[in-house]
Amino acid sequence: MAERINIIGRGVNDPHIHVFNDRAYLYASHDHSIENRKFVMWDWQVWSSDDLLNWQWESTLRPEDTYIGKPIDGCWATDAVEVNGKYYWAFSEHNKPEDCIRIGMVESDAPGGPWRDALGGPLLPHGCVDTDVYDPCFFKDDDGSVFILFGVWQYYMASMSDDMMSVAETPRRVTVLDPEGPYGKGKTDDKVSLHKRDGLYYLSWGSYYATSETREGPYQYRGCIVDPARMEDRFRERTWPHGPTQGRHGNFFQWRGEWFFAYCEMCFSNNRFFRDFWISPVQYEPDGTMAPIVIDSRAINARC
Repeated sequence: MAERINIIGRGVNDPHIHVFNDRAYLYASHDHSIENRKFVMWDWQVWSSDDLLNWQWESTLRPEDTYIGKPIDGCWATDAVEVNGKYYWAFSEHNKPEDCIRIGMVESDAPGGPWRDALGGPLLPHGCVDTDVYDPCFFKDDDGSVFILFGVWQYYMASMSDDMMSVAETPRRVTVLDPEGPYGKGKTDDKVSLHKRDGLYYLSWGSYYATSETREGPYQYRGCIVDPARMEDRFRERTWPHGPTQGRHGNFFQWRGEWFFAYCEMCFSNNRFFRDFWISPVQYEPDGTMAPIVIDSRAINARC
């Protein structure tokens, strides 16, 4: 049996968690070393769990095993989706010295791999829209249609082709009304994510979010789910330059009837370039807003 471990202290971050066959699968970036003084990310990783506490390593994807064909230190955020029994894992790459930022994708017959690069090239090339092409998020709607979202400051969305080997349309901009983020009013952030609950679509960028009654939007800004008053001291004090609402990239997911937020956390290393991830329960108010989450040492432990 594979080893089940506590994943904290391994630099696993930018979490997107999806549940396949009643098992949670974590698709993540990976900060290389606690000695990092800038973002150094050599690979992407998949982990799985049956309790959200103890995790089992499933696979590691290295850029040299894809169309990239060489090691890079810009293995940025990822996301995955299941379609017709196959699993598709999108990743973003910052390829230097060309300063090329784009999104690729691999596929597998199992949620944890092994992975193959069926495309042999990027899914979304550098320069295909007027924002940087990174931080992909897949969204699968109730009718089974699949969309990919990506971008920073301005977000773009496109439907995927039936065979998942390309986008089926020109990516279109997603409008966010009255946005706010860790850098102030009028700005969003990177690491977009989209989920749906009770017919309402939630577009999020870290701990900030907007909602819409339609997938296409426009999305109205609704608030931030991180309140420093609801944080344990070490989580609040060991934090990003712009405060505890910054840097909490991740996704919202449903696990055994309850909703959770998985997000980056730097309080364990006290180094923003060597991040871990953390999970907190999410509560929805009757008007569809999300209550501020509790960030403390118990986190998910209190629910398991």
